[in-house]
Amino acid sequence: MPKTEQGVVDAVEIWLNNNGFKDIKALPAGKRGYDIKAQNLKTGERWLIEAKGGAHDGSDTSNASWGRVGAAFEMAAGWRFEKGIEAERFAIAVPKSKWFDRHLDRIRPALRYLGISTFQVSDDGTVEFIDNQPSQVVPHAVTA
Repeated sequence: MPKTEQGVVDAVEIWLNNNGFKDIKALPAGKRGYDIKAQNLKTGERWLIEAKGGAHDGSDTSNASWGRVGAAFEMAAGWRFEKGIEAERFAIAVPKSKWFDRHLDRIRPALRYLGISTFQVSDDGTVEFIDNQPSQVVPHAVTA
């Protein structure tokens, strides 16, 4: 059964603590705001992470998973171009499961191009991280 949003947030928070991040602020699932904010000690980069999880009853379908992956992507991509965002790096965090994997695979080229990294959380809490570096071709902020 894929991790719920709170399970995803908790696992990523532990991973960040164990991998050289500080000032980690993780919101409880359902609260409005950035799901996870953190700073990388090695690079000094500030990160914003949008998390989505599986259904509480475990009944994730293809469409439900696609909707959650799409919503996380839309949020992170919006941050990437929003003026005044206090972060240099952006990521999405989702469960690792058949449907989440399939739909995340569909957008991997866009994630790489936009420099949006991914965290995938297995049922046992293991986190798989893919570091997509931001492209210099894509501006950080666009004014409307």
